Order: sequence, then structure tokens, then C-alpha cells
Amino acid sequence: MTYRAFYGLTHNPFEKGIACERIYESLDYKQFSARMDYFKKVKGFALVYGEPGSGKTTSIRAFTSKLNPQLYRVIYLPLSTVTVLDFYRHMAMGLGLKPCFRKVDLFHQIQDYIANANYQKNLCPLIVVDEAQFIHNGILNDLRLIFNFQMDSKNYAMVLLSGQVSFLNQLSLHVNEPLRQRITISYGFRGLSKDETESYLVSLLKSAGVNEPLFAADAVEAIFAFSNGLPRLINLLAEKSLLVGYQKQLKAVNSEIVQLAREDLDFLSPMPTGN
Repeated sequence: MTYRAFYGLTHNPFEKGIACERIYESLDYKQFSARMDYFKKVKGFALVYGEPGSGKTTSIRAFTSKLNPQLYRVIYLPLSTVTVLDFYRHMAMGLGLKPCFRKVDLFHQIQDYIANANYQKNLCPLIVVDEAQFIHNGILNDLRLIFNFQMDSKNYAMVLLSGQVSFLNQLSLHVNEPLRQRITISYGFRGLSKDETESYLVSLLKSAGVNEPLFAADAVEAIFAFSNGLPRLINLLAEKSLLVGYQKQLKAVNSEIVQLAREDLDFLSPMPTGN
């Protein structure tokens, strides 16, 4: 028997890549979604930031999954440490283009495609730049230039920069002032509150066919304290706690089990020590 069978789970509710239709609508997610709805209207540049595991990528994935593919083309760019030329090439391929060889030709190729897509198909590209804290200033400067249309009077695309909190320091540099002024929408992910952590666990368990509370109140408090409300760490702790609980044949997880799970996970991922 596996721990999933022991607890009556139809699947692992804490696995990576939660289905968009099962996403927990936390305060972070609702605030992000409201800003993204406005972003669709104004286009241009937007910024989301937060600690690793705070839910940025999951929320972005849920947002993009709801976009009409006839109106939006999503290009995901996770290669933040490449050169400017490689960045251009990756963007061109994401748009379905065969990249030109020279940078200047690539620049015009991408701009022409985006402008024509707007005029001819009413299609808006959404460029998602993940792990933005690793981008060097050369790429940030070129991002501002390549999405400058009609003397900076039109926004034909949406550029969403997603990074850790440290990215704010880079944007505050004088060299990045022109780009920073063009960011019209921003949101900082904070993680789940203690009450949200409890309802988050209940929601995920219910999605896996379990309606009984598997985590006692003190276990929820311990998970929240050890994770600081970061969903990724909550998932790691919750899954590991169920594994430890299964080994001890406990039908409900308590704080002692969470402590044991945390000790097992310490060598994999450093956990916060408080909230």
C-alpha cells in the first residue's frame, strides 16, 4: 500500500504543476488576476516579483491558460542569462519566425511581425520573461527599444517580467530608469496567510478526493511557520508529512510529524525558521 492509498488520495495533490482549473484562489492570486485583467487593456510592461516558491509562475500559467489563442500569442522566455542576440533569436522563434542572422535584422523582423499581427489579425503577443533577476542590463535596455512603436505612442504587445525580489534592486539602477518608467503594472507576491494555508491544504486534498482533515490544527500552524506561507514549501512539507504519517500509520498528521518531515527536507531546501 502507498501513502496515497492509505489516505484515500486519488493522486498526489501537492505535486508540481497543479492543474490550472484546480488552482487555489488566494489573495495573491486574486490581486494578480485583477492587475492582469487591466494589463490586457493597456498592454506595455508589467512586473511581478516575490520570493522563490511564492506562486508567481503558477499564477502566470493560470492566467495565460485562460487567454483566447485567437487574440493572444504567449511566448515564454526562461533563458535570462543569454546574450542579447540569443535573446532576440529565442523571441523570434517563439513568435514562429525563422530568425535573421544579424541583430539589426532580427530587431526589425520582430517589430514588423508584432505590428502586422496587431493590424492584420488583432493578435497581441504576450512575452513572459521568467527569472528576470538574472537578466543583464543590455537585454533590459533592448526590451525597451524593441517594444517601442510609433515613437513610443503605441503598445502592440504585453511584456511580463517575473523575478525575485532582488530584481527590484536592478530596476532601481539609473541605467534602467527608462524601462522602469514604462512599467505600468506591478505586484509583489507575499505568500499565503495562516488561514489561507489551512484552506489551501483543504482545497488540494478535496481535489484528490479527500474531505476529511488530514492535518490537525497544530500541524497546519507548524507548516505555516516552517514555510512562511510559500506554496512551494507548503507542498513539500505537506507531502513529506503524509509520507512520514503513513510510515507511522497515523490517520491524521500532527505538528510532531511536520517537524520530522521538516528535518528530512532540510538538506533539500533551506526552510525559514519563523513567520
